[in-house]
Amino acid sequence: MNTNIKYFILLLLLPVLSGKAFSQIGGLSGSKLISYTVDVVDDKKIEFEPAFYHFSSSQYWDADGNLQNLYSTPDSVRNATGMGFRFTYGMFDKLEIGMSFSTDFSMSAFGIRYIVLQKKKSAIALMGGLNLPLGNNTFDKRVRLAENTPATGLGAVASFNFSQNLSLDVNAQYMFFLSNTADNDKGKISLSADAGYYVFDHTLQFVAATGFSSIKNTTGNHMVLTFDPGFTVETGKNFIIVMGFPFDVYGKNEAKNRGFTFALTITFD
Repeated sequence: MNTNIKYFILLLLLPVLSGKAFSQIGGLSGSKLISYTVDVVDDKKIEFEPAFYHFSSSQYWDADGNLQNLYSTPDSVRNATGMGFRFTYGMFDKLEIGMSFSTDFSMSAFGIRYIVLQKKKSAIALMGGLNLPLGNNTFDKRVRLAENTPATGLGAVASFNFSQNLSLDVNAQYMFFLSNTADNDKGKISLSADAGYYVFDHTLQFVAATGFSSIKNTTGNHMVLTFDPGFTVETGKNFIIVMGFPFDVYGKNEAKNRGFTFALTITFD
């Protein structure tokens, strides 16, 4: 089997890091694009968020970080489109719990976040989560893949308010499988930072986000660096519109993706 075919099979088996909401801690609220914020859902309120994503790819980075064509002809492209739902409940002033589901309920994610420090211009929170593949396919129980193996993780969130309009959220996460996978996955490290600036009396926020993900297994090191510009619209009292346009800028053993994301966050008392 030649090298290109090996990489093609590998990329089909790997999840799209920038497009899979269930490859990180899920079920939690956020105010920007990639990173969570320290602030939790208000006490005794609930957020409901339908979200949609679309990604396309025609190239991949090999083990040396060089771009290669994913297919033998340049007119071929791989598309990945999906949708999910999130429910997040504010239990106390400093604690929220939540869950996320894919539309076909094949994947689920449960998360919790607690604020450990909150000052006027900075704050820190801790979070944890459990991702459970429910499944709508036939699996060989003897072969543990990422698609059918539960995973758990921990993370930290830091938020900084430089002014009334300018803020920054920084996240660090580590996810690992609860059982050994067929490719001996060592766990996933995710780092991200989102900067946001409000205009028009806090009704429109421009966001610049970046995210980095790294996985190591028997097939090698896999990493991808993503830039995600976008915006949020907060003209209503109980809803927020979130739009992002992520694209990968560097990676190893990963497809180069670009696309867009859309989410509508609705708050219920």
